[in-house]
Amino acid sequence: MSKVFTRRRVIVGAGAAAALGVVDAFAIEPSWLDVNHFDIPVPKLPHTLDGFRIAQITDAHLHELGSVESAIVREIKRLDVRLVLLTGDIINDARSFSLLQEFCRELGARGRRLVATFGNWEHWGEIPHAKLAETYAVVGTELVVNDAIRVDSAVGIVATDDSLSGQPLIGEALSKRQNAPVSLFLTHCPELFDSVPASAGHFDLSLAGHTHGGQARVGPFAPFLPPGSGRFVAGWYDIPVGRAYVSRGTGTSIAPARFACRPELPVFTLRRG
Repeated sequence: MSKVFTRRRVIVGAGAAAALGVVDAFAIEPSWLDVNHFDIPVPKLPHTLDGFRIAQITDAHLHELGSVESAIVREIKRLDVRLVLLTGDIINDARSFSLLQEFCRELGARGRRLVATFGNWEHWGEIPHAKLAETYAVVGTELVVNDAIRVDSAVGIVATDDSLSGQPLIGEALSKRQNAPVSLFLTHCPELFDSVPASAGHFDLSLAGHTHGGQARVGPFAPFLPPGSGRFVAGWYDIPVGRAYVSRGTGTSIAPARFACRPELPVFTLRRG
């Protein structure tokens, strides 16, 4: 076999692989939802909360309600999720208010609560806090920023503003923390996790997004992560106040592509620990 023929085969093979990669990144992965399930042990969890499911939606960057959003709604209904947490970058600007409300309406159900917080894109889109809160409230979703609430007297939630483009007031949010059988901490950019003092006490689960898991990965490596990611990429981490999960998110930013990094819907099931 001649060297020219061998070289030609290598070039053709490399070109075919590159073409397949482009098809995967732009046409397949962005629409291929990955639903990940995790059990969360909670000490002294009341029997009535055993099996209580929580889903996280983050970094949706809604510009339409497409196949990923339909799959999210379908899975949340199928799994009878009781609490949906929208941890920022759900929309990029006020032009998407109608999409946001339609999405939340489809997610909603009797006995299911929706709670949201700010991401950097809601700030960059210059959406006033009051206006976003009002938009969410119309469809039964509560916006929580630098504040704390209780959901059904069972789940206590502390949520801060985004650390990249907002003003996260950790101390203020923690001062409003309410006692509840289950405690959650929410923020958008995961870098903030390392700023939460251990003296704040234990949280059963902390959640963030923002990183998109790198959005395009080479094996286990994420060559690009946005500012605000800190040491976090995706998955589970130990932080000063317990365990945290960083979701890869459901949408895309900058480029409408994902490679080796499918959109993700994490679902957490509370268990007696």
